[in-house]
Amino acid sequence: MSTHTVSQLAIVVVSLACITAAAAPTDEECMVCHSDPNLTKDMGGGVAKSMYLDAKAFSESIHGTIGCASCHADIEELPHDPDLKPVNCGACHAEADAYTLSLHGKALASGDKDVGGCIDCHGKHDTRSGDDPLSMTNPRNLAQTCGRCHSDASLVKKHMVSISEPSESYLKGVHAIAIAAGNDKAAVCSDCHGAHEILPSNDANSPIARAHIHTTCGKCHEKELAEFNRSIHGRALVAGIKDAPSCVDCHGEHAIEPPKTEESILAAQMVSRSTCPKCHEDETVMMKYGIATHLQASYMDSYHGMASTAGGKVIASCASCHGAHEILPQDDPASSINKANLVKTCGACHEGATENFAASPVHIIPTDSGQLAVGIVRVVYIWLIVLLIGGMVFHNSLLMLRHMAVKFRAELRGPNAYRRFSLGQTLGHFVLMISFTVLAISGFALRFPDNYWLKMIFFNGAGIEMRSSIHRWAGAVLIVLLIVHMLHGLFSRKGRKEVLSLLPRVCDVRDLFANLLYAVGLRKEQPKYDRYSYSEKLEYWGMMWGSVLMGITGLCMWFAEDFMRYFSKLFLDIAATIHYYEAWLAVGTILVWHMYYMILDPETYPMNWSWITGRITEEDFKERHGLEYEREVKNAVQPVVAEPKPATDPMMASAIMDSDDKK
Repeated sequence: MSTHTVSQLAIVVVSLACITAAAAPTDEECMVCHSDPNLTKDMGGGVAKSMYLDAKAFSESIHGTIGCASCHADIEELPHDPDLKPVNCGACHAEADAYTLSLHGKALASGDKDVGGCIDCHGKHDTRSGDDPLSMTNPRNLAQTCGRCHSDASLVKKHMVSISEPSESYLKGVHAIAIAAGNDKAAVCSDCHGAHEILPSNDANSPIARAHIHTTCGKCHEKELAEFNRSIHGRALVAGIKDAPSCVDCHGEHAIEPPKTEESILAAQMVSRSTCPKCHEDETVMMKYGIATHLQASYMDSYHGMASTAGGKVIASCASCHGAHEILPQDDPASSINKANLVKTCGACHEGATENFAASPVHIIPTDSGQLAVGIVRVVYIWLIVLLIGGMVFHNSLLMLRHMAVKFRAELRGPNAYRRFSLGQTLGHFVLMISFTVLAISGFALRFPDNYWLKMIFFNGAGIEMRSSIHRWAGAVLIVLLIVHMLHGLFSRKGRKEVLSLLPRVCDVRDLFANLLYAVGLRKEQPKYDRYSYSEKLEYWGMMWGSVLMGITGLCMWFAEDFMRYFSKLFLDIAATIHYYEAWLAVGTILVWHMYYMILDPETYPMNWSWITGRITEEDFKERHGLEYEREVKNAVQPVVAEPKPATDPMMASAIMDSDDKK
């Protein structure tokens, strides 16, 4: 085609454009209607869409000089058809072709109403250049623009987006911090995901596909990319090994924190504790490639690891020795852990390090055949500790048992022993002790199934059904025990007497403060107690209250289906919460309060045997229950020397409490 012919065609095209332009309505004509803020279009279903156009915003936009008809090309006369064709941005912008191939473009073409097209990111009549600080696509604003959809929880759930709130995460990261500081070259969403042809991560052509992430990051981080490509990780990734780490595995995806911050997964303390072990302690993955695991444990046992655990800031992490990006295998001459380079590597921290220093193994594994000497010393010391400490335990246990036996005989057969509890009470206490212990162990085994000693008791999870049955039947025993105790307290003369002696009185408050004054040295003597002290009453009524609560809530969970016929799930959740925390309260009370008075109290040590013998020596009687002792002596009650006739009262009189011997 000749130049003359081309010129003639150009004249024809321009002439037609002029005719069309002349026929199209002017902006002033459009604004006659669209300047009205109340102008709306009925979208059906009672929804009205505003058709108002802010003339000032449009005039300041990048399209402000080209006129309405340039985009709304199907308007030829006024008034125009209310249902206009969608604006074709691709008539001017070739990027629209790339958009049609993107994840968003395909969703729009499929009729997804959650995608609006170009206007979602660029705006409608207020479109500005990306360099404009007010533009939606300006680097300072892009994260919020993308976040309008990607941080919308309902859209994320509906479209199964793999990451929620990426914009918020990005804004906490090093790139957003750099943008805010004025570095417009720092990475924004479009630098990694693309601007128009945005593809999902499982698309082989996507810049965020696993095989391409390092090259995407490398557009800005060229030096690090070159090092990574030479590393064992980079070569493995290129070779198609999907388990090989890429940039995001170590640095994170959106919330990339500066390595010097404590929150960063690349902080010195985190690298060796979690970042590297995430892969290198995964036995399934490491087994595939014949790479040793358990190296992190040896590091944590070293000085560096212990200093890291203690919160040290200046410590050697995995990266200090192996490198950060250019990580090479030990047999590579360029590797920082190659034998020829160890002096330099160690010398980076240990000034003056020698070859002998550098030759020392870092990952000390006593079972390794190459570290036989360490293994031998370890075994020798383990046996030495077992034999010596075991011998000490044996020696002291014999003495402890002897002291306990002497005190036991004194309470059981001593000439000055008084009966404190009946046979029924001591047997009831024994049943209570067994049921309580079984309930505590079997209950916490459900809540903490990974605890090693609970695994041992319940066969490493195989006995879960057995655990459930044991817990429920132990609970039934406790409930029966509680009912018998209540009946005894109501219908037995002796039981009523015991309950009356356990009722709180004003003197108990007085005794409490008097005892505290004695404890801090402001009173010379402890107060005299009656049959039960304030500490015993406190535990008894706490135990009664706790047993009733545990029984009711336990039955609710045992018969959950029946319970929920009459109550909502909320009540069952409340019952379960009460049951759990009441269990902690009960166990804590036994360990802290009851065991002190039973064993640790210097006046009781090494054991108060009245929970078995039912008796108390005259000395203990006088010292711990002075008021009752004086009353008994006044009534000329003689000590019990011979074994009395077994009590005929119903079993468990005061057995529900563990207070029978608290002093």
